[in-house]
Amino acid sequence: MRRRALLASAAAASTASLAGCPTPPWTDDPTEIDGAELTFRREYDGDLDVPGSGGNDVAEVRRRLDEDPPRLVVAGSLLDGPRRCYRVTLFEAALDDGTLRLRIVSEDDPDSDVDRCSDVAEPHPYSVAVAFADAPVPDRVEVRHGDETVLEERI
Repeated sequence: MRRRALLASAAAASTASLAGCPTPPWTDDPTEIDGAELTFRREYDGDLDVPGSGGNDVAEVRRRLDEDPPRLVVAGSLLDGPRRCYRVTLFEAALDDGTLRLRIVSEDDPDSDVDRCSDVAEPHPYSVAVAFADAPVPDRVEVRHGDETVLEERI
C-alpha cells in the first residue's frame, strides 16, 4: 500500500507518465453540473471488474450511495493512442431526465513535445467521481467513449 502511494506521488510530481508521454496522470478540476460535482482523473484505483477489461474500451459504475453526499464513480479504460501521445479527457457531462451522461474522448496531449510515444495500443485509464450534494442520484448512467456507448446501466 505504501509503495502504491509513493508511486502515485512520484507520478504526480513528475512530468513523465509510465506510458512515456510527458503528462501528469490526472487532473483534479471539479466541474459542477446541475447540483452535482464532478472530478475527472486520468487514473483509477484497482482493477476493472467487467468483461473485456484486458485493455478494450470498458467502463463500470461503483456506487457510493451511503456516503454524505452520495456519489457514483465511473471507472474506465479507453484504448487509443497509436503513434502520438494521447490522453483521455472528460469531453461532455450532463445530468438530465434522471440520467447521468458522460462522454470521454482521447485527444492529442497538448503538453507533449515528442512526435512518437511508447503508448501504442495502451489503455488510458480514467475515473469520474460524481458527488450529488444538491441533486438527486440519477436512475441511469450512460458512458460514451467518443461516439461509442460503452456503458448503459441502471443505478
